[in-house]
Amino acid sequence: MTAVNRTQRRALALGAVVGALAWTTERAARWSGLGTVRRGRSAQPGISLLLRGGPDPQVTSALLSHLQAAGVTATFLFEEGAARAHPALVEQAVQGGHTVLPLVGGPGHSPWALARGLRAAQPAFAALTGTPPTLFAPGPGVGGVVAALAGRWGGLTPVAARHRSAWGTQPRGLRPGALLELEGTAPVAVPHLPLLLADLQARGYEIRGLGELRGLRPEALRDLPATALQLVDVLYDRVGGIRRIGGHASSLFRVGAAPYPLADVTVPHPGRPGGLTLRRGEPLTEFHLDSARLVELAERPLAGRRIVTHSIRDLAATVRDDPDCRERPAVFSISIFADVLALYGFTVVDLPPAHRRRLTWWSRTLRRAYGVSDPHKAHVPRLAVMAREELIRRHATHWGHPVAEE
Repeated sequence: MTAVNRTQRRALALGAVVGALAWTTERAARWSGLGTVRRGRSAQPGISLLLRGGPDPQVTSALLSHLQAAGVTATFLFEEGAARAHPALVEQAVQGGHTVLPLVGGPGHSPWALARGLRAAQPAFAALTGTPPTLFAPGPGVGGVVAALAGRWGGLTPVAARHRSAWGTQPRGLRPGALLELEGTAPVAVPHLPLLLADLQARGYEIRGLGELRGLRPEALRDLPATALQLVDVLYDRVGGIRRIGGHASSLFRVGAAPYPLADVTVPHPGRPGGLTLRRGEPLTEFHLDSARLVELAERPLAGRRIVTHSIRDLAATVRDDPDCRERPAVFSISIFADVLALYGFTVVDLPPAHRRRLTWWSRTLRRAYGVSDPHKAHVPRLAVMAREELIRRHATHWGHPVAEE
């Protein structure tokens, strides 16, 4: 092998290592979101729409009218050049209570070039809106690492929506605190915005600009454990065939099939005076609670109770209507909230000591990761179970979840 060939191979190997390192760093930055604003944390069911691009004389004006008619506010991500060209639209957005942020950068921007763009945009947007910006939106194609570095050097915090949607499609995977980004200059936005607003409001969301979204702050190191646990939940759901139900801002549960894990138990059943006996290993519907949302609701116990009630009605409607759930005779959940479920008619069963110790440790881990103030307080996991027909009888006949006509 010649010296030239050895040099080429070393250069290729070095390039591969550098490329892999850059890819890994970018993926880690996008996953962690460190230093980036990407969600609100609050018991409030707030959600923020980020309308990207413009202002556009035809589209932006119509969007502002629709937002005003719906009584909601949004966040407009405006480009500096377009904002300078149409200052009246910027003023109209500000007067309407909307949040206006600079949209800066694009594919191929280095951190230094993006930081220069941020420093140039700040005085322009301060003059147009009357308030110096503290946040900015990276343009399409700007990487997470580039945005974070440029934001630090340019004096602004990047905003990155974790949800993006096309007009005319229903956004998936939303939960309170989410940022939803949509194209703000496409003509198709004008007829579809009222439909989207009506859908989100019907699902219990309060639509707010970023300036009004509670619990909005950059991701920090202390958030990494919770972010990691949410990733574990996503992977666990994919492997186990578990899915979210309800689609409402108040929906807390995910469901899947699982064998009943304890000794045989008899639970009330509306059609059997002696009750329904469930056998160990019998396939049932298991439901899981949204731990992150429950932690947020700890600050508002009354709202938390209403949301749990709504979620149980979601569960009753699901086991009534879903073909797979119809084949399974009961539902169960193992959690530290079993005593709360008992208030809704669930039968609560103690776990075997080894099982209880293992889940108590996991419960402490969850509470510590989500920043609960008393992670060492004893919270004993227990199993809550109810017959499918009993759940339907109790909770599927309320307003919002009527029994389907035969």
